[in-house]
Amino acid sequence: MKVYYDREDKNYEVKAKNVKDMLKELKINKNSVIVVVNGTIVTEEYILKTKDKIKILSVVSGG
Repeated sequence: MKVYYDREDKNYEVKAKNVKDMLKELKINKNSVIVVVNGTIVTEEYILKTKDKIKILSVVSGG
């Protein structure tokens, strides 16, 4: 399935079954992003479906 990652402005093809495995497959630190599926923020336990629209959004912090 296709995944969009905003930090790199790229789409990736992944084979993971859930968000946690997807982030691991893409070598992305789970604490530095928010995963949005079909317009809703999801947890790392979310089971991915073939037709899901997945976006990985970088978290920006400042001080």
